[in-house]
Amino acid sequence: MTALRLSLLFLLSFYALSAQTRYIDPVFSDASMRTYNYAIKDKDTLKLDIYEPVGDSIKKRPLMVLVHGGGFYSGSRNESYLISMAKNIAKKGYNVASIDYRLTQEHRDVSCGTPQNEIFQVYRRGAQDVLDALFYLTKYKKEFKIDASKIILAGSSAGAETILNIAYNRKLMSSLSRHKRIKIAAVFSISGAIFDLNAIKKDNAIPGAFYHGENDRVVPYSKGAHHSCTVFQKGFFILEGSKQITNKLANLNASFLLYTYKGRGHDVFNLPNKDYHQAFLFFKDVLFDNKFYQGRIRKNF
Repeated sequence: MTALRLSLLFLLSFYALSAQTRYIDPVFSDASMRTYNYAIKDKDTLKLDIYEPVGDSIKKRPLMVLVHGGGFYSGSRNESYLISMAKNIAKKGYNVASIDYRLTQEHRDVSCGTPQNEIFQVYRRGAQDVLDALFYLTKYKKEFKIDASKIILAGSSAGAETILNIAYNRKLMSSLSRHKRIKIAAVFSISGAIFDLNAIKKDNAIPGAFYHGENDRVVPYSKGAHHSCTVFQKGFFILEGSKQITNKLANLNASFLLYTYKGRGHDVFNLPNKDYHQAFLFFKDVLFDNKFYQGRIRKNF
């Protein structure tokens, strides 16, 4: 009887493990981390942390790049929640890079009192730093075991604005030749927006998973003023958020997943595990299995 119970337990354990799917579930038990300097700009030494699944024999892995939020004046690549996120994603079979980029001088807030041209320079500088990190990672793709055809940019708030403008507004963010060669496969955006919806064309309508509170007054869910500034304030300009971006992707027959949180503002960063899991199902379907998917989910948080 004891032997039978042990056999059943072994079989149950085997089937539980075999049901785990790479790129969706944590198929590896641990992740390693190494830190690199990817650029030196003025007094800033810019670093990135690379996380890899321990024990993975695959030589070319998809890369997910994490770009932290913080309003362009705070945040860092090694905050505790990003470390936890990076490890969890690496255990799914991804390589993960968590990136620092230049913040505003003296950590000044970028808000309605900041002149529009200064705000744009902050956005552009952050985007160029992330692009330089991507250039560094792809330059050494063999050493880092990266599949450069499967790079997913992920970010929240200011990080999401940065990655979305890189993906859909590249020419506005950088004219450097080394940045033109970088290919982005998909985006994972939490409370993000872009400057110009018209920049999204058929040739750059890459798939994305988008999460946004419908009452966000910092980064608009639909179309609206940055930080809800008025037209009489120096920092007034219009952004187009997740709803507008996914509407454009729908019109271009591109894949997307949109989570809309009813009644929520700029506070949807700690996603429920169930919602977060859906992004990885989406990426597995669209990037690895070449499926077409368009989905909108509206729910309470």
